Amino acid sequence: MSVTSIFGRTFLQKGLPGDYELVQMLTAIAVALCLPYCELKRGNVFVDFFTLWAPRSLTRVLDAIACLLLAAVAFVLAWRTTVGMGEMREYAESTMVLSIPIWWTYLALPFSFTLLGIAALFNFHLECTKRDS
Repeated sequence: MSVTSIFGRTFLQKGLPGDYELVQMLTAIAVALCLPYCELKRGNVFVDFFTLWAPRSLTRVLDAIACLLLAAVAFVLAWRTTVGMGEMREYAESTMVLSIPIWWTYLALPFSFTLLGIAALFNFHLECTKRDS
């Protein structure tokens, strides 16, 4: 969409109306929907610089705590995006150019954050049931 709009602005003196709005909305949805999968695959960035010296049992405890914190944050985000979606709908917020209701963007967010919290709890369970090898 961006390439088409840039091409149109450059060569045809007419871009796609609302291209920035659509890219922003779709990017927010895409990123949020990828978070649960990333957590299930343990694809999040780990900073293990401070735990390189630590025994595996300690790093496992720290990883389990991180999973619980992530789950808590994800569930709070799911709750607050649900509240935000209701407010956006109530106030009829819409985009400037295309007049798309903003609350439509929020539809995927509570679902995605809830799945993220569940994935983090699943990883917490895995961390708690690991055995030293």
